[in-house]
Amino acid sequence: MRLLFTFTVFFYAVTLCAQSNESYLKDLASLRAILQTTPSYKAQIKGDKATSYNTLYNSLASDTVSNVDDYKYFYNLAQLFFPLRDNHLSFYQIPNYNLRNQDDINKFIKTKEFADYPRLNVNIDSLKAALALKPADSIEGIYHYEGFYSVGLFKTADKEYIGVIVNSNTPLWKKGHIAIHLNKQSPNFYKAIYAHPLTKSFMLQPNEKYRYKSLVNSYFYGSYSQSIYSKELRSNAYVNLPEDAAKFQLKTINDNVQYLRIRSFQADNTTSKQSNAFYTAIKDSLTAPYLIVDLRNNEGGAEKESEKYFNLLKKYTRTGHLYIVMNNETLSQAEILTLQLKKLPNTITAGQPTKGMLTYGSNYGRREILPSKRFSIYITDMKGKAEHLLYEDHGINPDISLDENTDWIEQITTRVRKSKQ
Repeated sequence: MRLLFTFTVFFYAVTLCAQSNESYLKDLASLRAILQTTPSYKAQIKGDKATSYNTLYNSLASDTVSNVDDYKYFYNLAQLFFPLRDNHLSFYQIPNYNLRNQDDINKFIKTKEFADYPRLNVNIDSLKAALALKPADSIEGIYHYEGFYSVGLFKTADKEYIGVIVNSNTPLWKKGHIAIHLNKQSPNFYKAIYAHPLTKSFMLQPNEKYRYKSLVNSYFYGSYSQSIYSKELRSNAYVNLPEDAAKFQLKTINDNVQYLRIRSFQADNTTSKQSNAFYTAIKDSLTAPYLIVDLRNNEGGAEKESEKYFNLLKKYTRTGHLYIVMNNETLSQAEILTLQLKKLPNTITAGQPTKGMLTYGSNYGRREILPSKRFSIYITDMKGKAEHLLYEDHGINPDISLDENTDWIEQITTRVRKSKQ
């Protein structure tokens, strides 16, 4: 209760100091108007949900927030996304400073923005000791972000969790700084507000999950290599493909097994040309009785780019056996392809659940800036399918879960060898 009381006092102290919320109300109204244009809003916010959404909006509009750099300002705006199941939408604060090198960081930590950055005044040593006793299956505990800093995540109210810095090896982050805010939606599923590790600007992650002692979607563009918040310092070497792994590859593992990697279905000119050339080169080469199709870290893309691979694999499964490898970074069009492939004979999925980001999308990559010029929204414009909405947020579960501590391809190859003995 003491931690909850301290947290509440902190945020309401900021609110009571506000003199004017004109900017906030303009941003709130603009954001609502933008979201109302999206296919997900039109399809989902109807009847009682529309009534609840209006109640939420009116409650947020009755609040008083004036400082666009205030965490509460961003959190209030972000709540308009919470009722929408559309993980292609994105929302983030636009940094008003550059932190490109150590000199920039040294200058920033002397600024008012740094001094005013949200923090929680708690006894860090006591907090660490209490969180160290939390069981592994609890989302509460100590999380590491590589070797840069550690965060203590604890429950502050019903459905609310806050993560504060408890140890830092970088001057950009100080003990007590707030790095994480989770709003629980269902068991192990959260709407997350993160402060970017390199800019400290706020961003919404609408599809966060607690799995494998980690917050599996806590990746940050432009940040450290494949880093996520995890209770254990580890490389994720077997779960993810290396960042420099080729987008397309076909190789022979042994006489019985071939390996096919597809990392992208993007329709940009460069990727499309590369994909078409690769497809032409390998379309008559799938001859082994078993084929591993690696869709780990597939960033998705366009249906027209995945269709040729589906047709090729559909033909293959008439005589061959297919293993589809997927992970939490298998998303969007790659998830849609996975659902298509699961319907084929002689097909098994393996790995971990996919991202759960497949129902909607964007043809044009349109972004909108709110009136304050401090917040950006990435807009979806593609209509979703009801059958895909079943997997939004939750992802597609694999037929076989693979051990994250040993090589995934070797695990499948071993299964194939044993099946033939």
